[in-house]
Amino acid sequence: MNAKLLCGASAAAVSLCMSAPAALAANAAAAGPVAVSEVIVTAQKREQRLQDVPVAVSVINAQQLENLGARSIKDITLLTPGFNATTNAGESTTTVRIRGIGSVADNAGLEDAVGVYIDGVYRPRNGVSYNDLGELSDVEILKGPQGTLFGKNTVAGVVQINTQRPSFTFGAFADGEVQNYNGWGFDTGVTGPIIGDVVAGRLYFATHQRDGYLPVAQPPGSTIPAQDDEHMYTLRGQLLIAPTDDFKLNIIGDYTRRDDHCCVAVDFQNGFPATLQNTFFPGSILNPITRSNVTASINVGPQEHIRDEGISAQMDWKTPWLGGAHLTSITALRDWRDKGITDSDYTQADLINTVPDNVQEFKQFSEEIRLNGDTGRIAWQVGAFYSHEDLDVFAPLSFGTDINEYLAVLTSGAGPLATGTYNPPGGAFPAGVGARDAYHQAEHSLSVYTQDDFKITDKLIFTGGIRFTSEHKSLLSNYNNTDTAGTCAHFTAIAAGLGLPLTKAVLGIPCLDNPAFFGLNTHQSFTENDVTGTAKLTYHFTNETMAYASYSRGSLVAGYNLAEVTTAVGNNPNASLAPDPDTFFPAEYVNAFEVGAKSELLGRRLLLTAAAFYQKYQNFQLNAFTGTQFVESTIPDALSEGIETEDYWRATDDLTLNFGATYANTVYSKSAANQAALGNNIPGSPFFQTTPLFRLPGSHPSFAPVWSVVGGVTYSHPVMNGLKATINFNGKFQSAYNTGSDHDPVKTQPAYALFNGRLAIGSENGHWSLEAWATNIFNTHYSQAIFDGVVQTFSAPQPGSDAALNNYYYFPGQPRFYGLTLRVKY
Repeated sequence: MNAKLLCGASAAAVSLCMSAPAALAANAAAAGPVAVSEVIVTAQKREQRLQDVPVAVSVINAQQLENLGARSIKDITLLTPGFNATTNAGESTTTVRIRGIGSVADNAGLEDAVGVYIDGVYRPRNGVSYNDLGELSDVEILKGPQGTLFGKNTVAGVVQINTQRPSFTFGAFADGEVQNYNGWGFDTGVTGPIIGDVVAGRLYFATHQRDGYLPVAQPPGSTIPAQDDEHMYTLRGQLLIAPTDDFKLNIIGDYTRRDDHCCVAVDFQNGFPATLQNTFFPGSILNPITRSNVTASINVGPQEHIRDEGISAQMDWKTPWLGGAHLTSITALRDWRDKGITDSDYTQADLINTVPDNVQEFKQFSEEIRLNGDTGRIAWQVGAFYSHEDLDVFAPLSFGTDINEYLAVLTSGAGPLATGTYNPPGGAFPAGVGARDAYHQAEHSLSVYTQDDFKITDKLIFTGGIRFTSEHKSLLSNYNNTDTAGTCAHFTAIAAGLGLPLTKAVLGIPCLDNPAFFGLNTHQSFTENDVTGTAKLTYHFTNETMAYASYSRGSLVAGYNLAEVTTAVGNNPNASLAPDPDTFFPAEYVNAFEVGAKSELLGRRLLLTAAAFYQKYQNFQLNAFTGTQFVESTIPDALSEGIETEDYWRATDDLTLNFGATYANTVYSKSAANQAALGNNIPGSPFFQTTPLFRLPGSHPSFAPVWSVVGGVTYSHPVMNGLKATINFNGKFQSAYNTGSDHDPVKTQPAYALFNGRLAIGSENGHWSLEAWATNIFNTHYSQAIFDGVVQTFSAPQPGSDAALNNYYYFPGQPRFYGLTLRVKY
């Protein structure tokens, strides 16, 4: 999108918002007193009307969240265009993307492009915030970079989740739920005064249980249950202390536990490895299959155990200084742990697994303090933020009992290292040995910022902001490969004798347990300073109509690849067998321009918003899986540009409609820098290439649909004797997108749409309701991610062809869920 198109789109939006009030004024007078409640947001870290905020913000209120049955970040994607969330190998890999921009969450060393804040507390990774969020008040989704007020790791946007606060009026509720897949759940909460009008409390508890929806084909005698089930409970308590009208202290403590069989991948497309495996390991892979297959074929049952707990305290004080400036302090301690095992090859052959346990743990302390005030002409705000994060990762990779026979197959005359013999001098891979890598990363981040609104006239406001951030990270890596059989050395000699290059493209499988890393310990650290900021102009045509133009700069911090990184071969990073002690990758930056307009029409019954955006990224951080390892690649530049609208119409007292659409052309450019970094020279041999990312220049990043459209309707009407019926229906369409970091065409998810619905009957006073509901009503089949099979990837597709010598697997999206919910409120 060029500047002419950007300006043209915004001019059209402003023209619509300016002309519509005059055209519709007569209708508004006859429409009656129906109006949408005033929408108050904290997108700029102080309470403002949505119409006054020069940021593209999607707001989902408590009633919409209840109608949707939302309990996690993934649940709200159906209501927001240009907003996507997916889960891969575990619930901790849940990743959020806005306008096609996000991070790949399989490597904890990479931080996220979308910042998630729950009750004002920053969460270090998107997956850490996946759990049941409790009684929700509202969710704000801020689109585009938010680096001034929210700091690092918000280059795509911010998700602000606010839960219900304690009330000095007594209230209680209980919800019971049953659903298909033998599912059931129970939520209950109570709030009210504890000490007069000074101390109030709120307590919430929930548990949800459900069987898995992915059946398992498994070896005889195994008892692996259906996969992707749910077994969780959560407890959240709050204490509000308000001794005066000017001072409030809210303390929150929460604990969540999940013990699931999650998450399993299933066959998507079979290639040459499937033929080999089913010849020598009959029945180990389902063959033939279709791309709609949902049956897993494994010999080790995946398990995931998540514990998430924390405590926070938020103080709000209207001080006697500076005209009653407001002081806010948010202090938090959090501890999150994910432990689990998985069958890494996703076949019934016992090849690779993560026994004993893959473990990730975040311990985090954060403190934010800010002061804001308003002199009439200047609304000012200053603040500081500090965080300390300890990340510990234990990443085992163990060989199974069938790995030696599998390697024998690959060298028997049919495989790429065909020698007709398999006799490594030190013996074969002993079952149960492999990599036992451990990482400890410590992070300290300190930032100071200010953002101020200058009222140039009563209608024109200039906003300027700047933030300074100092980031320090240190990493201790302990590589401990336990195999000493000499298998890798044996195959290295074979490859050398055949004149093949000694790279991972050739030796990635037999050297998966690379002896060069045995006993290797490294220490790295860096400190970097960044300046981000924003400048905005807002013009209020009337109290109901405004337009804005903004510039913002944000950053996604640098880090370390928590993996066995090796040196480059040519322009292909991480391709040799020699360890590279430097696993650093640089910070990502974005410069963004946006113009937009917001208007309330028809007596505030119709809310219209529109925006056009241009976001240019430098050093785009990409985590790609090659079939044997994760490779961090820094893409010199990427671009996201487009237009979007979100609209809300309360047509009558009973009928409400919502609509939203995002057109986002998000691409890796064909710049000379991208061409040089990603490579175009593809050798003729199908078994190796210059780089696995040669398709990226000119392509869309993964999970970046061009079109995203949402729509919904809610109808509520009294029926008889104090009863009210409510119907809610929502849908979302996304155009086709690729789910692979390498843009392999096999990994394309075609365009699809999802629909949810809910029918409720209950009392008009809201004291009870019985609801029948369904998600993914039409049982639409779709893929969350498609990837190259572990130790089943012998090539990457060549230009002009989608045929590869690979097995492909995918993580299916959730099928149709349906059930009944009974709600009782007092």
